[in-house]
Amino acid sequence: MAGRNPGTELELGWISKVHVNRPAVVRHAEQIKKWRTVKGNWQAAWLLKAVTCIDLTTLSGDDTPSNVHRLCFKAKHPIREDLLKALDMHDKGITVGAVCVYPARVTDAVNALKAAGCNIPVASVAAGFPSGQTPLETKLAEIKLAVEYGAREIDIVISRSLVLTGQWEGLYKEIRQCREACGEAHMKTILATGELGSLANVYKASMIAMMAGKHLYSESQPLQDSAEAIRYTPVSEAEPSETRRSQQCTGGGGQL
Repeated sequence: MAGRNPGTELELGWISKVHVNRPAVVRHAEQIKKWRTVKGNWQAAWLLKAVTCIDLTTLSGDDTPSNVHRLCFKAKHPIREDLLKALDMHDKGITVGAVCVYPARVTDAVNALKAAGCNIPVASVAAGFPSGQTPLETKLAEIKLAVEYGAREIDIVISRSLVLTGQWEGLYKEIRQCREACGEAHMKTILATGELGSLANVYKASMIAMMAGKHLYSESQPLQDSAEAIRYTPVSEAEPSETRRSQQCTGGGGQL
């Protein structure tokens, strides 16, 4: 994993000056959609690279040890062996980037991957996923338990109410405490952008999360509806802009 983002002190001056030119952002997002995809000899290479960046996930109410074990097998063998041999990549150890589960299933995933003899990290959602509507004490306890069970990455959801009501200091403190509860585990911040109301709020929430010490962020969350299906959107365009600015300040920013 990439180096840690040490975070910074809260800079509300930055937050108060945020302005997003939505028409310009929309235009740029539309331009990016029209860019040509990688073709020819490099296409397979980039597709393989994309596989190694995937968090293979199961977040269902009916998850059991058996289906988590099957997911872990798929994580170790994400591509058919005959295809890998055709690409002369059968001996390169191509796996997904992580396996993501609920805290209660972390031990199942850790044991399955250990039995398979691979070092794929286990990520766990936490902090009241998916709604975030649980007390902070409960969120912190859930994070600590997931780490204790063996999770090497914690995917927290932010309290959208703090964003919608402009409580930026409260959001910073909450994410900061979540970061501390993660210990040595990396922390991803799920912004749930479809519930933040505006691109300016997305930018501000991203900046606050960077200041608080998150390593990665996710635009939406797996259980949200198709309105936030995987695609390049104006929201996707606003977030990297924030990240570049924050990296200049923190000297980090982690994986993106």
